[in-house]
Amino acid sequence: MQTIRIAIFLAALTLLAASLAQANPIDDCNQSADLEKQIDGCTLFLEVDPFSPHVALAYGRRGEAYVHKGDFARAIADFDQAIRIDPRQARFLVGRGLAHREHGDLESAVADFSKAIEIDSRFADAFVNRCVAYEDKGKPDLAVQDCSAAIALNPTDAVAYNDRGVAYEKTGNIDGALADYSKAIELDPDYRDAFANRAVLYDHKGDKERAIADYRAALSKNPAPEDRKDIETALERLGATP
Repeated sequence: MQTIRIAIFLAALTLLAASLAQANPIDDCNQSADLEKQIDGCTLFLEVDPFSPHVALAYGRRGEAYVHKGDFARAIADFDQAIRIDPRQARFLVGRGLAHREHGDLESAVADFSKAIEIDSRFADAFVNRCVAYEDKGKPDLAVQDCSAAIALNPTDAVAYNDRGVAYEKTGNIDGALADYSKAIELDPDYRDAFANRAVLYDHKGDKERAIADYRAALSKNPAPEDRKDIETALERLGATP
């Protein structure tokens, strides 16, 4: 299991807040707990102040919300607008790359992540996301290189370790994968995907007790229904209760 990394536009709050006297659309656009409210807030901002110097950020925030909703066509359209206005903003490229990847266009995803890295070579999220795109493309060696670059930039990034573990599995480096999943869990003890990934490897290695412990840990962290079913089936096969 890999983790989708959404680029968050941290600069948006201060920049947008300076632009409008009415706070509600700004606050709505900048929050992400309620995606419909976020989309409506960004849309209202764009309607009220279409010539603001911060319009690109509003498009970026709305594009991010559309990615979370799974509406990738609208997300790509918004990121296109944001990039047209501000082509040197690496986060917009990462956001569009994520939308392209989830939409199944891996070539465009890799191109966007690569452009983001060209703009900002210390942008760890761009390396992590390109790592996953390369893994999806069946290029695990390149994926390992990119996740390793992300880890070098941010050694406490549990997501990068987990995703490098996935890539190591694809190269046949099982010990490297186990080490990375374990490091991800060390950094984030609530990391469900890392527990599930490590459980599968222990299971394949015949290490029944460790596999059961990790399956149970993953199950305790509220997995998606389809993942829950797979984990419960694995536990039953091993003769264990959830």
